[in-house]
This record gives sequence, structure tokens and C-alpha cells, in this order.
Amino acid sequence: MRNNKVFNGKRLKIARSYRGKTVDILAKDINVNRKDILAFEDNKYRPTPENAIKISKALNFPKEYFFENEGTRVIVEGSHFNPQSVLPRVEEISFREKIIMIHRIHSYLNRYVSLPELILPKKMNRNSSVEELATTLRNFWELGNGPIENLVEAVESNGIIVSAMNVDKKFATPLTQKQSINKVSTYLVCLGNDENCAPVRNNDLAYELGFIISNELGLSAKKFSKDEFAASFLLPREEFTKDLNNTDSLEDYLSLKKKWKVPVSTMLFRAYQLGNLSYKRYNYLMNEMQKQGWLKKEPLDDTIKANNPEILKSAVNLMINENIMSKTDLVENLNEVDVMLYKEDIDLLIG
Repeated sequence: MRNNKVFNGKRLKIARSYRGKTVDILAKDINVNRKDILAFEDNKYRPTPENAIKISKALNFPKEYFFENEGTRVIVEGSHFNPQSVLPRVEEISFREKIIMIHRIHSYLNRYVSLPELILPKKMNRNSSVEELATTLRNFWELGNGPIENLVEAVESNGIIVSAMNVDKKFATPLTQKQSINKVSTYLVCLGNDENCAPVRNNDLAYELGFIISNELGLSAKKFSKDEFAASFLLPREEFTKDLNNTDSLEDYLSLKKKWKVPVSTMLFRAYQLGNLSYKRYNYLMNEMQKQGWLKKEPLDDTIKANNPEILKSAVNLMINENIMSKTDLVENLNEVDVMLYKEDIDLLIG
């Protein structure tokens, strides 16, 4: 550490948030008063060299991280987090800091590997119905009218960054942010605790796509149902209606689940939307699902496995295989975009 560098309180707050620690917890960890942590973060005064080392160890960040200024600014332009999430607030904030780091990593990799740019329909009418908007996106991405074989790949190939870092995190729900670096905007989706179940992941991703489209059009939640968007996007009217002939029982919908890789609950909702189920029959089947415990976990959830995000991992492997730089050099060079983390953290973010 050079003598002319001073402790950066802003980075302390970022690191503390990243680790999901409150001010009180960190103060206890390093044996200082709560007001001292707040003063450090506000740059009112600096920690002693001894306390700086304690902070570094408690937060598992390199000591040098706290003595650098921000070079690459990430602007968060919009966020979507499940309002029904039961996660502690500090964990939600932690996830948000982590996807900012993922964007920084993405921006660095993009210097060496050509990563997909954000591709969304430019001509969308905010007065269109939710189903029309879902169809517009599906057609624009050339996904056809049948089941989507790999929605994760489709989303990534159209420039939306997807992270699976929370898929095994209990109670984690999907989080989407619109961020920009150097005036270039993109969306990042952090998947929730879907236990690598393809139907759940597909439904979650389609729901987040609903947020993205509504955000692009400036539509409020009152005027735009993301559940309706997800069902319409995953189950196109014409093709799905064909499959609803002679479909009546939950077992019938289970057989369709194998084909469409969509939750039974979503298919029931879509069938009701399309007029193939009466309101009475829809409620009856949903009540049956509840009685059988299907609303918590459906049959086949353990057998229809999800695809994982690959873009970042593939970019790193390409750089290593083409001798552009080693993994060790990558970890060190990410400092250029303000990512100063240990290898295990970077591995988690990359996937």
C-alpha cells in the first residue's frame, strides 16, 4: 500500500453490504463502537492500520480494496425484487451489490471476448395487450411457437446477463436490475432458489422478462401483469390451445408439463386465460393442487432439470484456452473495473 492512499469509507460500505453484514455486526466483529463504523463509512475519520486489517479479515476483502477510489461507475437505473420475499433486508442488499460486481466482470470480459449486446424490440406499443407484447418479444427473438428448449440460453444470447449464484440459497427470489456502464445499459437477472428445476426457472425468467418489457415501456404494475406476460410468453395461444383438447385433470396437465417445461399452476392459469377452463374449474383444480401439496412443490420438479447460464463461464474459458490470460491474471486484472475479490468469490459470480 502506498503512503499517499487513504482509507475509502465508501468501499467499506460496499464491502459490508456485499457480505450482508449490518453496522452492528461488523462493529462487534472488529470490537469497535457502532458509531465508529458509521464514521469510517462517511469518511469522517479513518480506521487505524490495525482496524483496517481487522475490517479486511472480517469482510474477507483484500486490504488494498479499501484504499482505492472507484474508477468504473455502475449506475442502477431500475430494480425489480419480489415484494413478498422473506429474506432479511441485508441479504437483499447483498445480492444487489453482487450483481453490480457481475456487471463489472462482464464489462471487463467484453474487452477481450465479444459478448451479446442487449437486443429488445424497438417498436413496442405501450397500448398493446400483455399477450401482444409477449408475442412480440417471442417473435423478435425467433423462438417459434412451441416449447422453448433452453430459455436461459435465449435470454443470454440476447444480451441479458443471467446469474445462478442464488439457486441453492434458501428463500432467495429472482432479482432483476437495469444497470449502465459508460452510458451502455443492460439488464441483469439473478435467479432465485429454483433448485435447478426447469419449469420453475422458466417461469421465473419469463416473469422477469415481463418486468423488463414493462420497464422499457414505462408501464406500472397496475397496468401490466407479469404473471400474464410469463404465461403468454411461455405458452403461445395457438400451439398451447391445441394441447388443451381432452385435457381436464391435473394428471393431464402433468403430461403437458414434460413437453412445455412450465409449472402446472402456470398452465392452469393460461388455460383459464384462453377460455379453456371455466373460473369454477380453474379454482377447483387449484384447490386440488393445494390439497396435494403441489403449490409448494409439483411432481416432476426434481426430474426436469434446468439449463444453467454459460456466457460468463464460456468467456473465461475461451480467454484461458486461447492464452489471452490465465485465471490468476484475470483475478488480478479485474481490479481495473473495481473488482478486488478473492478467487472463490469471483468463481461464484461467474458461475
